[in-house]
Amino acid sequence: MKSISKICFLTYGCKVNQVDTDRMMSILSSDYKILDNYKTADLCIVNTCTVTNNSDNQILNDIKKLKKTNPSCKVLVTGCLAQTEPDYLETVSSIDYVVDNANKYLLPKVLKNLCNSKKIISNIFDIDKFHDYEIKNRDKRSRAFLKIQDGCNYRCSFCIIPFARGKSRSMQMDSVLQKIDKYKDLGYEEIVLTGIHLSSYGKDINESLLSLLELIELKSTIKNIRLSSIDPADTDQKLINFISKSDKICPSFHISLQSGEDNILREMKRRYKVNQFEEIINEIRFKIPDSCIGTDVIVGFPGESEKSFNQTFNFLEKSELNYFHVFPYSDRKGTKANQREDKIPTTIKSKRSKLLRDLSDNKKQEFYSRFIGKELEAIVEKNNKARTRNYIDVNLDGESLIPGSLVNLLIKEVKSMKAYGCKV
Repeated sequence: MKSISKICFLTYGCKVNQVDTDRMMSILSSDYKILDNYKTADLCIVNTCTVTNNSDNQILNDIKKLKKTNPSCKVLVTGCLAQTEPDYLETVSSIDYVVDNANKYLLPKVLKNLCNSKKIISNIFDIDKFHDYEIKNRDKRSRAFLKIQDGCNYRCSFCIIPFARGKSRSMQMDSVLQKIDKYKDLGYEEIVLTGIHLSSYGKDINESLLSLLELIELKSTIKNIRLSSIDPADTDQKLINFISKSDKICPSFHISLQSGEDNILREMKRRYKVNQFEEIINEIRFKIPDSCIGTDVIVGFPGESEKSFNQTFNFLEKSELNYFHVFPYSDRKGTKANQREDKIPTTIKSKRSKLLRDLSDNKKQEFYSRFIGKELEAIVEKNNKARTRNYIDVNLDGESLIPGSLVNLLIKEVKSMKAYGCKV
């Protein structure tokens, strides 16, 4: 086999996957040249997602395009799809190697033995401890993403991710603090704490997400800490009270609802009811009035009647939520929901999804408009955009600003779900 000297990456899915790719790049950068695209690469490492069928199909189509553009480039598939569907991927002619989530951090060793096997797979549930890592350099992002938790111990009936990621594991708190300090030294002003099930942080090491945040508040000098998605079943008044008084935790929340109807939530194996979710959202709005609150919603879960959908729509319409990520239900082999026969037709799922996305757009427009004429602090993004502490994306006019820097801005107008403003 032709020797490998130049490697590129394709990454799909969540922020955790992006962090994992950064880590793989760092591990391999001392021995290989890392390229931005696959046109001249010897090997492309594809870090996959498997949340939906659409994501699976997109990955396979992109790999075919890659092979057509650069036929001599070898393709190594890793990540969640490699963990859940290794046997199928092994049969795909455009894929040369399959390495699962359990082995992706051993890539230096794997690459030296590629001729021995096309597929390297092990039991992800054998991993009991968080794979810690070292931060060496600043990447191109305006904010840092710090993965502090992996895996999930719960079994929502629609979700395959626990089988792709294994048991919940947490980074030790002193290591989290060290990495925050390192990112601060590298010039970052904002760090996003991420995980597969972030709300489970600490349960395996006799700690909690709240105890970690309290420690960060006390000992870290970083300006902004932002939380990725959290679970309403693990969000209580103590956490909300702490964030309401915090100088560091950004006032933005993404709390997954999935359905606004209790029977559907029960069938999904979610661990809360609609009224509990509503109490959490209302408490956040009361304690932190200017916070942005978003959620995830699955449309067309098996058995979702028109009445059930209307209950979800009405709940969302009246809620204090400011935006929704809407996902049409997608079958995942190996999940309980996949075995059901009361599936919802695609046309109905599409219609319902559009209704919710339109509602989300209206909610977002309304939230953004509340801040016209107000001065807010934000982190500058590329292309002279900025994201405020309460999660408003603002297009800035005037001078070109340095991505990653802090800026005070004034929102001047909002139109078509976009905010426009200037530095003050």
